[in-house]
Amino acid sequence: MGWKDDLQDASFRGVPFACVNTSENGSKSLAIKQAPYSNKASIEDMGNDPLKISIDAVFSGENYKTEMDALWAALVVTGSGELIHPIHGVMQVNVVNYNIVHASEDVDFCKLSIDFIQQEDKERPLFIPVSTPDEIDPAEITETPAAALDTLLNQLEITDPNNYFTVINNIKNAVTTARQYLGIVKSTIESVLSPAESIVGLVDEVTKLATFDTNISAIAKWRDLFKRVQRFEKLFQDDDLPELKQTWRATQIASTVTITQQVVTTVRDEMAQNEQTSFTPVELAIIRQQVRQNVQQVIKTEREQSATDLLFESVAQIQVYKDVADLVHLQIQELIEVRPPITLTTISVPCTMHSLAHMLYGDMDRADEIRRLNPDLFNPAILQIGTELTIYAR
Repeated sequence: MGWKDDLQDASFRGVPFACVNTSENGSKSLAIKQAPYSNKASIEDMGNDPLKISIDAVFSGENYKTEMDALWAALVVTGSGELIHPIHGVMQVNVVNYNIVHASEDVDFCKLSIDFIQQEDKERPLFIPVSTPDEIDPAEITETPAAALDTLLNQLEITDPNNYFTVINNIKNAVTTARQYLGIVKSTIESVLSPAESIVGLVDEVTKLATFDTNISAIAKWRDLFKRVQRFEKLFQDDDLPELKQTWRATQIASTVTITQQVVTTVRDEMAQNEQTSFTPVELAIIRQQVRQNVQQVIKTEREQSATDLLFESVAQIQVYKDVADLVHLQIQELIEVRPPITLTTISVPCTMHSLAHMLYGDMDRADEIRRLNPDLFNPAILQIGTELTIYAR
């Protein structure tokens, strides 16, 4: 939805009018304290001045004067009235001044320039909600490369059977080696008829290993598993099939992403149960950075291979990697910036906002935070006994 889709029919005190121009002017009420001969000032934000709104309304047609008189009558009524702003919707305002303009060259037409002042501002959210996906499906990363590899192998089986069996054996050996990297040793490959499926099946193996509910440090376990997956890149370095290399890279990224998804799920569950999280915000930031660097390196490799092989398609897969990196960033950023639980506190002794912040958090600079959480507080300079305030839990 955008500006053109959300416009509303403008009216004041129920009288509709056509609106051709709007503008809003906001200002702050600041208390500025400065010592003589000093370049430093102490500035305290005392809140917002009432919003000033300017609207240009027009009436045209044979009945323009009747419609104009109705709005004029609404403007001269004493007291506040309801304005339907074409962009901001319902607002309670007072009329400051208005100007009605008729021109000889404009027949059956007039323009009204009206200035309003908002009586009471609407409550605004402190945080802008961001729609973050619950999870990322690793199959979306490997789907296209695996399909391309299967198509190539089917053609190779017909045109060059000897080379086909050589590639199949190389894939089996590489998957076995990758399982050894992960600490999972199996004597057989399940998907004999689909080599690509046997490669991307490693993602499921990694998912089973990505658990952080043990006595081992969660970040240490993540680092260990992350390094094991990075060893995948040692395989297929000398292979001549671009599709095979691309599938292997996609499997490595999908495995890295599935580890990260387990981290996100673990932290979300712990937060939902108000438990201490296994990963600190700093550790989450480290994980995000490592994943981003890993994805960036794979994108670079895709571009290099595309530059040397003009028949190799990498644009679509690079876009998949970019989307995945962005989603991982948003998921972890949401966890880092998640708000602490909100609670109520009652003032037991007269105090200022800064002294309250010091008593609650040991940090008087968080006074502005308390002020933002309590926009309706009449006098923040002196908090009286019995006043209830909304605060973040310590």
